[in-house]
Amino acid sequence: MKPMKQFSIGLMLFASLLFFSYGCKKDSNNDLQGSMRLEITDAPIDDANIQGAFVTIAEVKVDGKAVTGFSGKKTVNLYALQNGQTEVLGDLELDAGTYSNITLVLDHASDANGNSPGCYVLTTDNVKHSLQATASTTQEIVINSSPFEVTNGQTSNLVIDFDLRKTIRYEDNSSTDDKYDFVTDSEIQSGVRLVAKNKAGTIKGQCEDNLGIAEKIVVYAYKKGTYNKETEVNGQGSSKITFKNCVSSATVDAQGNYTLAFLEEGDYELHFMAYEDSDADGTMELKGELALSLTGGLSLDLSNISVQSESQVTAAVLVTGLIP
Repeated sequence: MKPMKQFSIGLMLFASLLFFSYGCKKDSNNDLQGSMRLEITDAPIDDANIQGAFVTIAEVKVDGKAVTGFSGKKTVNLYALQNGQTEVLGDLELDAGTYSNITLVLDHASDANGNSPGCYVLTTDNVKHSLQATASTTQEIVINSSPFEVTNGQTSNLVIDFDLRKTIRYEDNSSTDDKYDFVTDSEIQSGVRLVAKNKAGTIKGQCEDNLGIAEKIVVYAYKKGTYNKETEVNGQGSSKITFKNCVSSATVDAQGNYTLAFLEEGDYELHFMAYEDSDADGTMELKGELALSLTGGLSLDLSNISVQSESQVTAAVLVTGLIP
């Protein structure tokens, strides 16, 4: 019986060593750490009555789990972050690996200074309009994306594009002073996107309207072949979101400049739309799509612009009329 007992003890020791070895290997993989710098930006909203749009972020999750590196409750004025401007939300510490989504937990009750509300539109008359659309004082926005990597000892740079035009709706109700709300949960998911900085490029240029056709011009970038004028102009979903399927948009400024930043590598088409405040209510109405000619000797096709990562394409145009 003694040899059998020694064999059993030896087998147990071998199994213990094997388990210990596997456990150490597994733990060492978990010890591989990287970081992710998370920034946020915005696409414009077509409303002259708005001077600010604030969201209060209480927590950031990656693949459903809370992460360290987010410094705590943060209130961001998205309206101020256009034309490629960003604000850093935090340098998040993560295990090295592949991830697929980021969740923003919004606080509707109070902002970072404890003032109410937490998420709101500020109009030009300095009135705050709460964006809370349901009874819940918190809201989770899950931003799905292409898989992104966090590499051991390195920092990944990602940008959240929070498109105000797609995520805020106007409440046309004269019985209340609260004129703005977030769109539905399903609609807001499609109005926020996540982009890896090193896999994105920019289209920028000038749009000259010497004919004075538009009070305001907005340029919309679509993935090539995805633009359907009738569908996009008339609005979609319960919130009637116009130009819902565009990837990004930008307002042409007073000097004629525009910037479409953080476009993932691929082929795009651009559509320039004219707006005017036809009823003097402070809200711009769509006048029509602009007819254009290229300037500066460019040999560019606005219906087929190739964007490469970490590069810039220039598209300068001259307004020649409205497309019937």
